Amino acid sequence: MICPGGPSRRGAVLVLMVVLLPVVLLMSAFAINVAYMELNKTEMIVAADAAARAGGREFATTRDQTSAITCAKTFASRNAVAGEPLQLADSDLTFGVSTRTGSGRYVFSPGGANPNALEVVANRQAGSLDGPIPLLMPNVLGVSSFESTQQAVSSLVQVDIALVIDRSGSMAYAASEVAAYPPAPYSAPAGWNFCDPAPPDCRWRNVLSAVSVFLTEVQKSPADELVSLSTYSDTAITNQDLTSDYSLILDAMVPYTNSFCAGGTNIGGGINEGAGALVFSPSARPGAWKVIVVLTDGIHNIGTSPTTAAQSAASNGAQIFTITFSSEADQTQMQSVAAQGGGVHFHATSASDLVDVFEDIAKCLPTLLTK
Repeated sequence: MICPGGPSRRGAVLVLMVVLLPVVLLMSAFAINVAYMELNKTEMIVAADAAARAGGREFATTRDQTSAITCAKTFASRNAVAGEPLQLADSDLTFGVSTRTGSGRYVFSPGGANPNALEVVANRQAGSLDGPIPLLMPNVLGVSSFESTQQAVSSLVQVDIALVIDRSGSMAYAASEVAAYPPAPYSAPAGWNFCDPAPPDCRWRNVLSAVSVFLTEVQKSPADELVSLSTYSDTAITNQDLTSDYSLILDAMVPYTNSFCAGGTNIGGGINEGAGALVFSPSARPGAWKVIVVLTDGIHNIGTSPTTAAQSAASNGAQIFTITFSSEADQTQMQSVAAQGGGVHFHATSASDLVDVFEDIAKCLPTLLTK
């Protein structure tokens, strides 16, 4: 309403809109750019993490820094930042040593004679391969692009490993023969009986050789691993607590090689012993990744259920890998045990297969993004 004789205000709102519209547009463009920057920051983090994980895993399995760098760069390029594949320069990848005190954070230090970690620095800067990231709404406040840097570190963590090995009577037989006594194993000398030395061609000696290969692979790993040994037949026992002296593991198997006795297959008891070694061993490390590797050549027939034991071990943080050796082993049950423990099941039918399996497990030990 216009008062008689008063000044006319017609068109005042239109003038105000003309004045404020550029401000609103500027603020909107600024908000869009901020959201776009956050989106690209997230993309950078994802790309850096993917590159670090892939490169770290490659380094863990091959111990080859060149191969790890190539792998990290490949996986980085599979992740887009601002719509473009992220490119890494060799200088963006650094090998070093991750250390940890107790259950605290891992601290990365570049270099070192025995690196166990890979740091990836994802760069979108003026001097990087891809350059800075163009803004979605350029030239707002005179800015047309922005720079971003994100870091990720993949570390081969401390790992405590419990080997759980079957020493039931069937382990005295060759992998290719049926374990039924009598008769005695085909390679046993005349007059052989249980509690005599293990026959020359038997599953136990095959396992001994495969464990030796496994320990050699673990020794070469950049990670920090301790290993224990538990064995089982009717009953289970921890023969060697966690140790960095792997020769003690092989030494602990020698008495059974020299005197191999009959017994049942208490797989659950063996898993319980292995889990206990990871917790109660004087050398057990609270912050270490816990891994159980359990091998059997037969069917559980006495003692605690293997799946029940696996559930208990998994609830205490253990990852379980299972190995069945020979066609007589219960693969279905051991697949279930591995599933309970978040691990993988392997099957071997020959001595050479068994060596391959142990090598594969040694290369499956975990890596962790520590930054």
